Amino acid sequence: MKIRLVMIALLAIALSAGCQKEEAQPIAEPQVAAVGDGWLMFSLRPADGASSETVKRYQAAYVAGGKVARFDIELTMARPSGKIPVAFTKGKFIAVPNSDAAGFLTALQKTLEAKTIPSNAIRVTELPFSAVILGEHVSHSPNGGFAVKPPGNWTTTKLFLGDGSSEVFLNLNPVLGKGEFSIKDPEYGDGVLQELAKVL
Repeated sequence: MKIRLVMIALLAIALSAGCQKEEAQPIAEPQVAAVGDGWLMFSLRPADGASSETVKRYQAAYVAGGKVARFDIELTMARPSGKIPVAFTKGKFIAVPNSDAAGFLTALQKTLEAKTIPSNAIRVTELPFSAVILGEHVSHSPNGGFAVKPPGNWTTTKLFLGDGSSEVFLNLNPVLGKGEFSIKDPEYGDGVLQELAKVL
């Protein structure tokens, strides 16, 4: 009887250790460069006390040449569904005082293949957009694509800026502390940059 109790105790300890080990294992996401062929990353973190289950707000920043571009992102979450699982939603970029986006706009011009950098853009406090959530819990491959396997912590979206004629991908990973703008098509480059210059 004592031997049986000892065996049960040892089995319970082993199972407990195994569960703890499994729970402690984080998702190992691929290492991806901050700048690539068609994408540009920036730092990202959840905004203090501003998010809910349905509306997520983040603080974003990009440093270049000693100049810091700062802006907030607000995105209404919706669960993708349907045969092609996507979810239509909305969000907005929010201007932050004392942001200097000169370096960021220069880098974005190259990433988005825009012909010019907007000059004397009229600043706005908020820039609303329509969006499509394309995927959640996906991983970022080194070549710039996204995949369900291996899983990751990225949420991928496509934004429609202005009157909807300017499109760009916005991908967010608050776990890694990264966000990125990714090119949709070179023909949208100038329009996207003109809109973003109003709020970055």
